[in-house]
Amino acid sequence: MAKRIVGFILLMLASSTPQAQAQGRGAERIHAIKVGYLTDRLQLTSQQAAAFWPVYDNYEAELRSTRRAFRTQNRQAITNDEEANQLIDDRMELQEDVLAIKRKYKGQFLKVISPQQLVTLYEAERDFKKLLLQQLRNKRRR
Repeated sequence: MAKRIVGFILLMLASSTPQAQAQGRGAERIHAIKVGYLTDRLQLTSQQAAAFWPVYDNYEAELRSTRRAFRTQNRQAITNDEEANQLIDDRMELQEDVLAIKRKYKGQFLKVISPQQLVTLYEAERDFKKLLLQQLRNKRRR
């Protein structure tokens, strides 16, 4: 079953066009594929899925907002040691913020899914990201 899901993900990513991505549909498509991938990996029941996805969407939105704020704040090129030190501090603060968000949502997730499923969620997120990056690399080689 997992091989079918991975195959489906790769097929969907390969069929996405740059134009569709420019219009935001690529992000929607990736999100839909991720929902299917995570649902399968976590083996969510329909009850769990109904309660899980609103929590996960909020969790993901907070992470995205935190990372976006970091990128906005740190766009400039590093030209001296003071700026490099500030970037180091900002990256550490980002990691602390991400950890705080994960801690905040841990309890909410555990109200909906089991501890084993939460461990699987973190692994599945990492695996999905690897799949996306691999697909992008393969697409660039073509």
